[in-house]
Amino acid sequence: MCGIIGYIGKQTEHNLIEGLKKLEYRGYDSAGLCIQRDGDFYVEKTIGSVEKLESKTKQKEQFGVGISHTRWATHGKINVFNAHPHFSSKANISLVHNGIIENFESLKNEMVKRGVYFYGDTDSEVICKLFGNRLDIKTLKKVLGRLQGSYALAIISKEENAIYFAKNMSPLYVSIDREKVMVSSDPSCFLGLTHEYYSLDDGDYGKVSLDGCLFFNKNHKKIIKKTIKINFNYQNENKNNFNHYMLKEINESKKTIKKIIKKYSQKNITQILESIKKLDFNRVYIIGCGTAYHAGLVGKNYLSNIKNFDVFCDYASEIHNQKYIVDNRSLAIFISQSGETSDTICALEYMKKMGAKTLTITNVEYSTLAQKSDFVLPICAGQERAVASTKAYIGQIIVMFILARIIQGKKYNLFLKKLSKNLDYCDDEIVKKVAKVLSAKKEIFIIGRGLDFVTALEASLKIKEISYINTTAIPSGELKHGPLALIENGSSVICVASDKKLLSKTLNNAYETKSRGAEIMLVTCLDIDEKIKNNFNYIFQIKNKFKIQNKKLKNIFKPIQMIIFFQKLAYYISVEKNLNPDKPRNLAKSVTVA
Repeated sequence: MCGIIGYIGKQTEHNLIEGLKKLEYRGYDSAGLCIQRDGDFYVEKTIGSVEKLESKTKQKEQFGVGISHTRWATHGKINVFNAHPHFSSKANISLVHNGIIENFESLKNEMVKRGVYFYGDTDSEVICKLFGNRLDIKTLKKVLGRLQGSYALAIISKEENAIYFAKNMSPLYVSIDREKVMVSSDPSCFLGLTHEYYSLDDGDYGKVSLDGCLFFNKNHKKIIKKTIKINFNYQNENKNNFNHYMLKEINESKKTIKKIIKKYSQKNITQILESIKKLDFNRVYIIGCGTAYHAGLVGKNYLSNIKNFDVFCDYASEIHNQKYIVDNRSLAIFISQSGETSDTICALEYMKKMGAKTLTITNVEYSTLAQKSDFVLPICAGQERAVASTKAYIGQIIVMFILARIIQGKKYNLFLKKLSKNLDYCDDEIVKKVAKVLSAKKEIFIIGRGLDFVTALEASLKIKEISYINTTAIPSGELKHGPLALIENGSSVICVASDKKLLSKTLNNAYETKSRGAEIMLVTCLDIDEKIKNNFNYIFQIKNKFKIQNKKLKNIFKPIQMIIFFQKLAYYISVEKNLNPDKPRNLAKSVTVA
């Protein structure tokens, strides 16, 4: 998940740091840089944020060749020794790496037997030591031939004003613009510095300097690559008046819906939608990880109302383990905020190999998933800095709704305009009171039926990932089939209820837990009478200002209305526990390793 930046030009320190700030969503366990000037290395490393690295780094105006890295730890503890960049035995070669080398232990053992010294525990240091003391294309080719796994590499030496690079199953881009050269995990880092870039394919490697770029493919043939113009915007947004990015991004949900309405009225998007509608498919597979998977479950509900095809939804990491029937009449839909999720990319490649048409729903239209897909639909959420996805989840659900309506040959804009106008952001002061109670808990159960169970799944994920409370989502009807054994005196159970038809059954399931000592809370957007309210320890009433006459569509946007409460609840529990909701432990925004 790490982020890497390479830079050749003036103000090297400044441009490396600014690039890392844009990549910190990929990891914030440690950060570091190495700059070569006049045959010598200047190195800084730190545990923690890029901001800490910036405070330690001496800024210089003159020309330099540098690489930098922000780390999400996979191999080796979080310490300065394991922080990137890494160095060869004589410290004349420096390397940064994103990915996982699967055979690093055997390579390391082989070198240790030859007397090679290792100062850290990472797989990345093993790559650097494989170079010995020589960096050139021939040696790079030889080293790559020994690696098994994923990698994006940027490598420099004391002897040359160049950056060597290689890519396999981890994103990497190269850019040259007059007096500067850049290599990056994300082309957003090029904005304001260069005007076009090269996108690397798996197996590509080469060398870049101010004199030009040399590319080789996986067959070791020299190739010429076409440049891609930078035609996207990126704003490294601040928190404005919010204490954290997460709260700011929750409150940008209406803005996201409005941006989708505008974007999906443009001709290029409507043409894509019409092309998808015309496809001949009898099976739809919706695939994602984490929050994207939950958005897929909502999308499955939308598409399942259409009778002429079957719909399946599964985790990207499980696709290879299933026995799905996939052929040229299959449509595979991939949902990913970043478009760089490794498991989802692998699932896409598998589906394409089986003959399926592929559609990616993503926030990043230039991402790997977008490039590899037949069709791309943007979620228009803008930048998300907090690790826990909020407005992007809502964008993903909205796009799935649009897709379902288009396939049905029906309009969608009026519904979206009403939703954006009437979405309830909840009373923060009431949410804070609930959060204070739940922050002391070690375990929370969330129950619901139908789409409310999907909301329970996403709510459970949000609470556990930023407050570290063991939170479990359970279909209400499944309580008696095992989970009820976990309920004891003082257990916390949250009941999600937005569907009037399912209300009585869901309430009865909640009462079952109360009879066994649980404290129960009801979260609903329905009108609840006083007799029901008296059965609950806590009630949170979401204002259902969005009215719709169509009975089939009555519950269509309830997952969006309901989840905002849980996003804020998770946020305020985290704050109550004095945690940083933007940067939860052990997690990163973009999961680029399998």
